[in-house]
Amino acid sequence: MAMYRRAIRPVLFALDAEASHRATIGLCRTAGSSVILRRAAKARFGIRDSKLHTTVAGIDFPGPVGLAAGFDKNAEAAPAMSELGFGSIEVGSVSLHSSKGNSDRPRVWRLPLDEGLRIYYGCPSDGAEVVAARLKSIKLDVPLGVSLVETNTGTVTSADHAAEELAHAMTYFSGLADYLVLNLSCPNMPRGGGLFDSPEKLGMLLRCCAQPAGMPPVFLKLTPPGDAEDPSVIDLILGAVAPFDFVKGFILNIPNRDPGGTLKTPPDSLNQMRGGITGPSLRQPTNKAISAWYSRIDRKRHVLIGCGGISSADDAYRTIRLGASLVQLYTALVYQGPGLIKSINEGLSRMLERDGFRTIGEAVGVGE
Repeated sequence: MAMYRRAIRPVLFALDAEASHRATIGLCRTAGSSVILRRAAKARFGIRDSKLHTTVAGIDFPGPVGLAAGFDKNAEAAPAMSELGFGSIEVGSVSLHSSKGNSDRPRVWRLPLDEGLRIYYGCPSDGAEVVAARLKSIKLDVPLGVSLVETNTGTVTSADHAAEELAHAMTYFSGLADYLVLNLSCPNMPRGGGLFDSPEKLGMLLRCCAQPAGMPPVFLKLTPPGDAEDPSVIDLILGAVAPFDFVKGFILNIPNRDPGGTLKTPPDSLNQMRGGITGPSLRQPTNKAISAWYSRIDRKRHVLIGCGGISSADDAYRTIRLGASLVQLYTALVYQGPGLIKSINEGLSRMLERDGFRTIGEAVGVGE
């Protein structure tokens, strides 16, 4: 990680954030096409500790730390990223139709004082058919997830139309993805998420999505309306999901509702940006929500995936102990580089041994 910070990050940070992202995806695409480079990366960064293996929703994960959606939007970097020690790779979010995302530029800003990002991409996507065709030509040694979202047309869509789109998009990934995520809470779509906040609308969506045959396990990525820790809010969502066995769990997308009070970045700078904020400032609200949800879910049926502010082994372990069966990250890679995942895996292994756990699964939900 030291070499990344000294030599590579300054070069990437000399570019604007979106150009840097495009350059990184291009490098990953090139590296992923080389068998020699992939083998070398796996030898250096690969997971070597069986204690980190876990089974979630019937899927075998070699490790609990996954790449979150948002980095590899169109499944171009997945082969390279899968060799860096990740236990899973989630691509997307992918929409049924192609979309350029939000038209305004810039769309991504770095918050270096907070090691975060502010993102207003608006879910640009090559479209489900193109991404699915791309996935047919690659093979990963770790589980592959595909995050799905309604197409960004620049206007507000209806819940009925979005549900039909998501259900149609799912059909492209049967037999290709190990799991699917329905992204119901993208903060920089025209409506900013929220189409399926009501139990009635969520139930309608899931009825639409229950049709495809051979569907892999599905997780819902959502921002609970109101207080994410409120038992009544949680129970309404769980009640809406209860009839649908294909839903195996939740990724809680908890926004930073108080940027001015929680970030070192000056308010004047923040006010020149738009979109969702990522990075360490999300860690505390996300963990509080995970703890509250873990106390109310049926643990034989549903799991939680922790995503928000994880940038170290300590962060990952705490989130797991609070109730997350898996964790994901993306922003921390921007600031710490690809060696971060090996560091987290090695740290988790040491902490499991220290605390007397034989596997990572034994640590899920044991509390702080």
